[in-house]
Amino acid sequence: MRRREFLAGGATAVMMSPLAALAANVKQFKLGVITDEVTQDFEQALVWVRGFGLEWVELRFVWGKYVIDFTGEDVKRAKELLAKYGMRVSVVDSPYFKALLPGTLSKFDDAKGDRLQSSYAQQEAVLERAMARTRDFGADKVRIFSFLRVEEPKTVFDRVAKELERTSAIAKREGIRLVLENEFSCNVATGAESAAMLSAVKSSALGLNWDPGNAYAAGELKPYPDGYAPLDKKRLWHMHLKDAQDYEKGKDAEWRPVGGGKIDYLGQFRALLKDGYEGTMSLETHYLNAAKNKEGSSRESMEGLLKVIREA
Repeated sequence: MRRREFLAGGATAVMMSPLAALAANVKQFKLGVITDEVTQDFEQALVWVRGFGLEWVELRFVWGKYVIDFTGEDVKRAKELLAKYGMRVSVVDSPYFKALLPGTLSKFDDAKGDRLQSSYAQQEAVLERAMARTRDFGADKVRIFSFLRVEEPKTVFDRVAKELERTSAIAKREGIRLVLENEFSCNVATGAESAAMLSAVKSSALGLNWDPGNAYAAGELKPYPDGYAPLDKKRLWHMHLKDAQDYEKGKDAEWRPVGGGKIDYLGQFRALLKDGYEGTMSLETHYLNAAKNKEGSSRESMEGLLKVIREA
């Protein structure tokens, strides 16, 4: 479907979809999507999100560039579109600390090819830009990482904790909250590792971006309940939602639509309700269908996610 057709006709079809009626059931969750998982055409992505009756978006890549690299004109254009469609920004994504900790080597052979990676020397500037964009969009959370994963993460635990403590102090002064993503290519990858790091870094400016899919891909095969259990629920501020299956040590997991993989999302959402979760959350599709169509793949995953929420 071409962009004009999507905005004029396709959007209407989405708005009328029975799935939009589920919005009343998901309002208790601040649910949205990372927009580039649908398309980097920002307006088209916003129409897509609105079609599901949702009002939150997470910003990463838009119009072919990383959001932290937006110009003033980019910010103005994006804010106008957010206002037009009544959308709010939950999190500004950054590649902060998706870098090699000095003196270490990544266990992943392809780490140098990661388009999110930046050098240690760039980190201060990355954080400054990320916080500026967060303020621009009226948000308060920046997504960060824990440095590219080494062979034995415990050997760098204290160094990573010290870096996060220092960074959290900066964010606190700026009125920004940092959400540390458990990322399978970084030193904090599982629920157990996340709990340990948050226990070590007690700053009120640092919380968790809990990603059950990443935990599964890191070898924590029951993100719920095993990975979720040790987490400090009061410091769980944001979530990424994607599903996976066929984990095999040393290989990538196969991404699936939410509800179509091995992760117990029904149990996870029931636990969130029980624990009074008040944070934001984003679909991070990753899954790509046979047609290699991102929008269609995200639609499958959002439909699966809404089904899980309805059953919870």
